[in-house]
Order: sequence, then structure tokens, then C-alpha cells
Amino acid sequence: MKNSLFIIVIFLLGCAPHPKPSNCAAFRNGKFKSKYAGYTYIIERVGANQKEYFIDAKDSLISFVTIKWLDDCTYTLTPTKETLKRSKLPANAMITVTITNTTSNSYTQTSTSNYIDTTLSSEFFKIE
Repeated sequence: MKNSLFIIVIFLLGCAPHPKPSNCAAFRNGKFKSKYAGYTYIIERVGANQKEYFIDAKDSLISFVTIKWLDDCTYTLTPTKETLKRSKLPANAMITVTITNTTSNSYTQTSTSNYIDTTLSSEFFKIE
């Protein structure tokens, strides 16, 4: 009986929502960088707009997306019409980003989308 109760408690603790970082607002605006597939990936975020590009890739396609904050640490990204014209994204493309951890100069995010069944996790460092 004790073993069953122990397993139930462990299961419930694992399913309990984990607290989100308290300082996500520090990363709503600014310039951030990360590494992806060996390249430096830059994000510039101001208000409801975000610009994304690689700085050392052969094809440095610049993407523009709009941001909608769902809560302090979660937001969605929707490509602009200009970006959709230049990319192979579906017309209804949307990415959901959750900031899962923060430090004084970086944040870790988990991203999912409505068009690819993949979850990506990456750390971005504030550079401006």
C-alpha cells in the first residue's frame, strides 16, 4: 500500500505545473543571439514585432513575425505576409514559445508549431 501511495505522489508531483520564471518581462524587447546548426541566430524584438536572421550563414533570409503575448512567459509568433511570400511556411503558420528559465542575461525557450511535430529548446543571450 505504501508503494502505491508513493508512486501516486511522485506521479502527481511530476504532473504539477512547474512555476514559470518571474522575470520574463526583461526579455520582451531587445536583441538576442543563439547558436543553431552551427550558425549564429539573431532575434530583434520590439513591441509586437520580431526580426530573425542568421549572421554567418550563406543564405541569411530575414524573417519578420508578429508577437502576441499570452502571459508573462508565453507568446505566439505569426509570420508577416512578406515573410510568407518568401518562405515555404503554410499560410496559417504559428509558433508558440514558452520561456522556461531565465538568468540575468539569457533565457531558455521551448518552441512548438502548428505545422511541424517538433519541439525545440534553445538558449538566447541578450546582446542589446
